[in-house]
Amino acid sequence: MIDFAGARPKESPHPVLVRRRIHADRNRGPQRLRRWTGWVCLVLAGLLFGATRPGPAPADEAEPGDAQTAPEPSEQEKEEEARRRRRQARLKTVYDDRAVGEDQTAYIEAELGLYQDEALERYVRSVAIRLLRHAPPRPFDYEFKIVDQVVPNAFALPGGKIYLSRGLLALVDTEDELAAVIGHEITHAAERHAAARIEQSRRINPLTMGLMRAATIAAYGREQERDADRGGQILCAKAGYDPNGIATFLRKLDASERYEVGWSRLPFFLATHPTSPERSALASQRAGTLEWERARPVAGEGPDAYQNAIDGLVIGADPAGGVFQGNTFVHPDLGFSLRFPPGWATLNAPTAVSAVSPARDAEASLVLAGEAGDLEKVVDEFLDEEFDGKKLRVRDRREFKIGELPAIRVIGRASGLHLEMAFVELGDLAFRLTLISRAGVASRYRGRANAFVRSFRPLDTEGSYSLEVTRLRVAYALENETLAQLSARTHNSLELVYTGVLNDLFATTRLAKGQPVKIGLNEPYLPKPREGTRQDPVGFEAEPPGGPGSPLGPRPGWPTIR
Repeated sequence: MIDFAGARPKESPHPVLVRRRIHADRNRGPQRLRRWTGWVCLVLAGLLFGATRPGPAPADEAEPGDAQTAPEPSEQEKEEEARRRRRQARLKTVYDDRAVGEDQTAYIEAELGLYQDEALERYVRSVAIRLLRHAPPRPFDYEFKIVDQVVPNAFALPGGKIYLSRGLLALVDTEDELAAVIGHEITHAAERHAAARIEQSRRINPLTMGLMRAATIAAYGREQERDADRGGQILCAKAGYDPNGIATFLRKLDASERYEVGWSRLPFFLATHPTSPERSALASQRAGTLEWERARPVAGEGPDAYQNAIDGLVIGADPAGGVFQGNTFVHPDLGFSLRFPPGWATLNAPTAVSAVSPARDAEASLVLAGEAGDLEKVVDEFLDEEFDGKKLRVRDRREFKIGELPAIRVIGRASGLHLEMAFVELGDLAFRLTLISRAGVASRYRGRANAFVRSFRPLDTEGSYSLEVTRLRVAYALENETLAQLSARTHNSLELVYTGVLNDLFATTRLAKGQPVKIGLNEPYLPKPREGTRQDPVGFEAEPPGGPGSPLGPRPGWPTIR
């Protein structure tokens, strides 16, 4: 794992979200990274330690018909319990690693989402395969995927499931650095560090004082990170990559952190990860002791080979997963817009798009409810499920229309909460719009609930093509040009300081003629064609996910800036 501590992702209550998700990019714009605590210790923090489930929901206000006896668990509940027990299983063997990793893959991908670029995925896999030729054999198949996450991040699930974020790919500057990160994560998986962490925490005397216990676990985690750095460097050297790649990348990671929060992370006694400067210094010293011979990079020779391989990468918010414009959510690929109450705090997540009231006593949300075609069945299936451990008591259910779209309104209560919902069909999907409030304040939000539901509408052609996306492009410097001058000349849309972080340059640095520089350009977003269609509404073929072309050079039709 590269850095940051994390938390357990929420499980998607709707399997269709894994297939066609409403994507999250939790930043507020394409030009700033939003500081997360990240997902690097994701498995260790929640999934593999078997995070405890919430306690039983508080009893609802007494009403006629409330059941006092616990019902027999349903088949769905039994399956959920079986899944929970699998997540809590100790990883005693590499075969346990494989089982747990496979079990968690769907949850991770539903929570973070995958970045859809087949050419870029092939490139990452090609680099990884070169490293795996020198890795110790393990009875599981490694997988390498790109998660749709803005922050630089990488993590490994047990059983060789390895993920890199698109934010990390943007920060990396050479194939040596990319190989170093991948080698680091391969070492985590091959050395079974997740299982070792669990075993170490289990062996500590449960009566040990909290501070001493935490310090012991933290020290063990730091040693694993250093071990992963060392193992990754050895793999890189054997595969023909510069073993100093992890040192240069860690320096950039530290610069990225300083850009975001204004200072480097200070050493901390209970931190499970060594700081980037410390790790970089150790890795640089170690690289000098390793013998290696340069192999031809997968992306080819030349100072711009890696930059051309990632040319076109989305930076910041990706309209493919929908974006907020003020309090209006627009999803060009699914073809709708929805206006949330003004002044509410919004969040675009893979499992739901939501907003919370300033008083935090109400929440409006939209989720995918299922397939279109039988809206009554979709509503019935939802009502058959429990809400927060209770059956929803329906007070009103009726058909109506949102504009010309067929819809069903449902009003009910559960666990002391008031719910106003609308199920609506658009294209081949059914959506559920919900406004939940505390029962005691429900009357305050009835008007907002109605306005929220009525604001759902299909996008016309103009609306579908009104969004822009910021993509990483490669510019080439003029003789003695500064980064600031290049940025102005090429209409770079990224902040100058962030551009410097991406390229490991200062704004006043004098550049050599033809030196490649990563910049960001705002470009029109082309919605992807709906299922069953071949062309977009204005009559020309939309760009397929990831764009045409090979990862080994500039993508055809995309401009090379000079």
